[in-house]
Amino acid sequence: MKAVPLNGNIGVELQDLDMSKPFDTEEVAVLRHAFDNGGVLLVRGQKLADEDQDRFVTTLGDLHTFRWGTTVEYLSNVLKDNPSLAGSRRLLFHNDGAYREDVAAGTCLYAQDVSPTSPPTAFANTVRAHENLPEDIKAKIENLHAYNMFDPNDKDAEQKRMRLSDYPEGSDLSDIQATEHPIVITIPHTGKKALFVNEFNTSHIVEYGPNSEEGEELLQTLFAALYDESNIYTHHYEVDDLVLFNNRTVQHARTGQIDHNPRTLRRLVLKSLNW
Repeated sequence: MKAVPLNGNIGVELQDLDMSKPFDTEEVAVLRHAFDNGGVLLVRGQKLADEDQDRFVTTLGDLHTFRWGTTVEYLSNVLKDNPSLAGSRRLLFHNDGAYREDVAAGTCLYAQDVSPTSPPTAFANTVRAHENLPEDIKAKIENLHAYNMFDPNDKDAEQKRMRLSDYPEGSDLSDIQATEHPIVITIPHTGKKALFVNEFNTSHIVEYGPNSEEGEELLQTLFAALYDESNIYTHHYEVDDLVLFNNRTVQHARTGQIDHNPRTLRRLVLKSLNW
């Protein structure tokens, strides 16, 4: 197995590996290094059975169990009775589970059926975004915290940022999931620092409060670093593409609305890492 850079700032393509069998010790080492440092791992053109994808992901750790009791989710516009909440709308940049205390370690998507019009997934490098910040901004945010939230009842056709200040006083917030996380996190195994705020779930900076103009201005500075064009890799799916990404070193977004053409991605989430 070898890891070939996808572009200058994000991702590697894994080549010369057979996904139909367990990995040897050397291959596992390459996989772990690529996950820690590449952020996004891509494998192209291998027809995978479910157990092949499962084995690939569980080489790195344990799987998350979804609320319906399985470790598999399908992001699909053609499967009937599909319990996924992802829907068909454009999805803003986010880290999976940023609004929960226990954040997912990673996510894997396998393109079982996609069309040329299937919207791509874009990835933003959270480590590089932090590295590129001015030193005074790095110092200012070092010990600050973000309030991240998710409203499962938000069904608007256009996804928007979750902000506590947008809810009228006295609103029933009992269904909202929310937690606080440091704005600057340390990536496991590498020790590198990364930004942990995103344009979907981050409501405000805790130390400034939900209605602070200064806090919002600081957040917009961080968003500008994260979503600068040079900090983003966009992946256009072909059938049998497998993408695995580190949920701390990158954020991801669905860049457009899903149309009537088939789009089915088999999704597994890494709950934790095993090394």
